[in-house]
Amino acid sequence: MTKLQRIMLFFLLFGTMLIFGLIENIKGVSYPLIKAEFGASWEQQGFMVSMLSLSYVGFSIVAGIFLGHFGIKPAFLFGFAALILGLFSVFFMPGFFSVAAALFLVFAGFGFFEVGINALASRTFTSKTAVLMSMLHAFYGIGAVIGPKAAGLLANNAGLGWRCIYLLSLPLALALFIPGIFTGFPEEKHSRSAGSETGKTGPVRRKNFFDALRSPMVWFFALTLGLAVIIEMSSTNWGALYFQDVYGLDPTTDGAAFLSAFFIVFTLSRLACGAFVERIGYLRSLIGLACIILLIFIAGFCLGARGIYVLPALGFFVALLWPTIMALAIVRFGDDAPVLSSAMIAIGGTLNAGVQFLIGLTNRFFGPAWGYRSSLLYTALLIGILLLLRKKLKPGEKREKAGL
Repeated sequence: MTKLQRIMLFFLLFGTMLIFGLIENIKGVSYPLIKAEFGASWEQQGFMVSMLSLSYVGFSIVAGIFLGHFGIKPAFLFGFAALILGLFSVFFMPGFFSVAAALFLVFAGFGFFEVGINALASRTFTSKTAVLMSMLHAFYGIGAVIGPKAAGLLANNAGLGWRCIYLLSLPLALALFIPGIFTGFPEEKHSRSAGSETGKTGPVRRKNFFDALRSPMVWFFALTLGLAVIIEMSSTNWGALYFQDVYGLDPTTDGAAFLSAFFIVFTLSRLACGAFVERIGYLRSLIGLACIILLIFIAGFCLGARGIYVLPALGFFVALLWPTIMALAIVRFGDDAPVLSSAMIAIGGTLNAGVQFLIGLTNRFFGPAWGYRSSLLYTALLIGILLLLRKKLKPGEKREKAGL
């Protein structure tokens, strides 16, 4: 890999993660506005959130299979193509479900990004994995800080609706898509073959996506990842709605400020704490983080409306879950990490999609206060799964990094 190629790969990785965070988290402002414009019910809102999550999951599965056959670069570029088409289409959609269909394409692009970014990172970040993964995902946080705040300002002060906000994101996607076409990507040796490569003692079979689905360890990692995503998304999907519908706060001001504060500490954590995770150990760090998150949820919900000043602190600890789980998977699965991690993402995303719909139903049947508060249950489950994962990993298996 040449120096110029490496620079371009870093530019694409960090730039893609930046716009990923920015565009995805426009939803903190746009979702309440879409719901209000079309008079959508809680069931319809929950259905839309769930379907968008399923789009993300379904195309993560497609991306995992696609990557195994065609390589990292086509998967990466296909994600941009879907994103660009969705951002352009959403401007013209006249109804709630047609808007959801356009956003479905946007989230399909996110599904390809999730697999493509992590596969490319596993080939590019050959040392200091947790530090670089944390920095990479910090750029998601930077985008997530900018996204809701910019969307709120444009909606309130510039008189632009949520449609224009999505359309204005289009040039950002094109600015990365076009250079990506001309950049060389490091590909897996087996990506264009029948799933094998030549080793010192003969052909070595590499695992494919369907092998991953038969691995119990992949399922343990996937459940951990899925619960981590649920905890993160509970704040970004439902936090602004919770404070709007339970306490009457404005989603374009208070809700946007809540999300921006969440992602400011989220980003600072990923920029600053990767080295601490390396030192403490991946699994030990995850267990400690989950316990702290549970305590913050309890404190924030007990404070009622004043919880809007406490719950953003979740971002500092939630931020480290995803990159640490992925770093642990890269250490655990070695050369098979790109394909096995795509299965983890798909399974974990499926779990998240189902739970997002369940949160909508929780709001419908138990009141709007209880969907977001159900995050307490999912955090407790995460702690339980992490303790089980600790028992499942072999004591001598990368002990110094896993933090057993």
